[in-house]
Amino acid sequence: MKNPSKKPKRRTTIAPRVVMIGCFDTKAEDFEYLYQSLLSNGVEVIAVNTGVLGTTQLFPVTFEAEQVAMAGGQKLSVLREKKDRGHALEVMGKGASKIVADLEQNDKVDGIIGMGGGGGTFVAIKAMCALSFGIPKLCLSTLATKDLSGKIGDKDITLVPTIVDVAGLNHMSRVLMSQSAGAICGMISAKIRGNTDVKGSVAISVFGNTSISADRCSKLLKSEGYDVLSFHAVGTGGMTMESLISDGVFDAVLDLTTTELADDLCGGICSAGPSRLTAAGASGLPQVVVPGCLDMVNFGSLDSVPEKYRRRKLFSWAPDVTLMRTNKEENRILGKRMAEKLNAAKGPVCLVFPLGGLSKIGGEGEIFHDPETDRVLFEAIRKNVVRAIKIIEVEANINTPYFGDKVSKELLTLIEQRKTTQ
Repeated sequence: MKNPSKKPKRRTTIAPRVVMIGCFDTKAEDFEYLYQSLLSNGVEVIAVNTGVLGTTQLFPVTFEAEQVAMAGGQKLSVLREKKDRGHALEVMGKGASKIVADLEQNDKVDGIIGMGGGGGTFVAIKAMCALSFGIPKLCLSTLATKDLSGKIGDKDITLVPTIVDVAGLNHMSRVLMSQSAGAICGMISAKIRGNTDVKGSVAISVFGNTSISADRCSKLLKSEGYDVLSFHAVGTGGMTMESLISDGVFDAVLDLTTTELADDLCGGICSAGPSRLTAAGASGLPQVVVPGCLDMVNFGSLDSVPEKYRRRKLFSWAPDVTLMRTNKEENRILGKRMAEKLNAAKGPVCLVFPLGGLSKIGGEGEIFHDPETDRVLFEAIRKNVVRAIKIIEVEANINTPYFGDKVSKELLTLIEQRKTTQ
């Protein structure tokens, strides 16, 4: 297995390459200063112009706006004629994303820096999101102090407030651009300290209702020499895990808590979208999957629960978290969906059913304890899953050290079996 504690391999024979992205038509003076600041740090600059109105002669432009627009599926002349700023930003963002993704594919980018106002920030972040985890990403933005989580998503992007508008050089902008140039170059050259002797890296999904089991899994896997990263299954956690799996960060996945599938079905606040539970299969990774916390859907405070669910079994987990017990019909759908996602897996899969309850509050004597409804979920999975997928039943509640031991050992077995076949 690869050593996950190391950064992606970087070239040592030439200077690091930094992509500088922005609108060189209207902000050429600012970008010329940033360009020179980057050069003074000993890097090669790949300049990508996303400004649809023109270009600059103040510094060499590697990818002109025409190339960016074409990569986004539109001629630059058409964008100019259309005079639709929103449409132009979408096209240029798409084109910039494709260009930087191609650069990474060919090992030609070590970091990326962008700068701008609302439009420039949108395009720069769009491009940065196309790069893998670990490639430094920094954006100088007039919007840096606002909530940009919807645009950044699960990417490791650093935001720096411009304080003033990006509209010509001044004593404040010079300081921030110089520091940002130094920051991105420092991030590229940073040495990562840590354990270099790990066998591999494992992702685990966790929830408050599965935390005891997850902690046990983490302890056992670490004792076997694996680096373990836990993801809170609250929507963003699942999306981040899926993204990092696709980026090749992990060697195996222990998907203990798949509750986000229930939220996606019922409109809960912890949905990770329709792509949840697909990345590991598409990447061919060994994965152990548990229908953990599929006995619940997450909503906010009690008054936020949709009217159609008000007569269902509800439980206040916290003042701002209301859980709804899934019913048999929902479990039939969830079982079918889970099976269909796992059937597409290119790597080994093991399903583990906790017969003593899918969550802490699904255990015997707890409010969501309902073995019959759980059984409907298990049977729906069995009915739709392919024979190649192994299914194991464990006579225990999911949130116990015993269950954690069982699923961890199954994952270790899959990992060892994969080694022998490679």
